[in-house]
Amino acid sequence: MDDCSVELDPETELYCTLHLFANVINTPEIREKLVAGKLRCCVAKASLITDVHQVVVAANKAALNAKRNKLITRTVYTEVLFCLSTSKNISRSLAEFGISDSNKNILVILIHKLGEEQAMLEEVLGSVKGERIPISRLNEFTDVNLIKKTYKIGEDELRVSSLADTVISRISCKEFILSK
Repeated sequence: MDDCSVELDPETELYCTLHLFANVINTPEIREKLVAGKLRCCVAKASLITDVHQVVVAANKAALNAKRNKLITRTVYTEVLFCLSTSKNISRSLAEFGISDSNKNILVILIHKLGEEQAMLEEVLGSVKGERIPISRLNEFTDVNLIKKTYKIGEDELRVSSLADTVISRISCKEFILSK
């Protein structure tokens, strides 16, 4: 299974590992476990992810915030969803990027120390009823129009930059720009 695992900023001593699932039939149950803190991961809508780097940038920001005791949300996992969004409204960010009961294609984001991934993954695999598919197929689940709308990206911008680069720029600079 081709998954994506990336070392985050050395200061954090953490890694980010992504797992893609399709045709998930129990998103309400997964959501319930996430809200209750029973799953040590972040779960995002695959439709709003254009590239793995988008998630890694958000995860890195979240991990650094956690390391520096500057979390804006309660956990590093909700912080990832907050960092994916251009909104400074926590509830809106979590609703926009977190899974809803109707989502069938989800991206599971693990943030872990070296060697912790397998135990965390087994926990997640036991909770997700869906088909685990290679992360290289992520773009098949990307909803370009939804991403353009969510990140307020115009066609003129896409003439000079890729969708992924534009999105990554937006989330990288969230603290410095006011959203439209």
